[in-house]
Amino acid sequence: MSNTNHKIKAFTLTEMMVVIVISAIVVGLAFTILGIVQNNMRSIENNYEHQSEIQSLEVALTIDFNRYPMAQWNPKENTLLLSSPIQKRMYTFSTDSITNDIDTFTLKTKNITYYFEGEQVSAGSIDAIKLTFDNTTDLHRIFVYKHNDPTIHF
Repeated sequence: MSNTNHKIKAFTLTEMMVVIVISAIVVGLAFTILGIVQNNMRSIENNYEHQSEIQSLEVALTIDFNRYPMAQWNPKENTLLLSSPIQKRMYTFSTDSITNDIDTFTLKTKNITYYFEGEQVSAGSIDAIKLTFDNTTDLHRIFVYKHNDPTIHF
């Protein structure tokens, strides 16, 4: 019987510890990057929702401004009344939202300017409105106007 030493090929304890430490560092970096990506995705989602809300309001105002021949701003009640002899639509402006008979737009307005025949007005008949919003640049504003019916001068 021969007495031979057979070594079992294996990793040493030190080698195993180095691999575990390197793996822990890589996993830690991966979770950190995942958190950053998730925060960026939430930010993009919020910006998209905000921009969609602005666009929805612009579409609604444009349709209503061109559908109804009369537009009246009441600064005491913060309401914009768009009307025709048959029907009417009212927009109510509050600090954190704009509502009409159908929708509520959760937008904080920074500045609202009303115009009639190119001149800025504070009450009464209007034919254009300019809205700027909080948490946006000046590029994200709405300017909606309508062509006046000649009968408004009679």
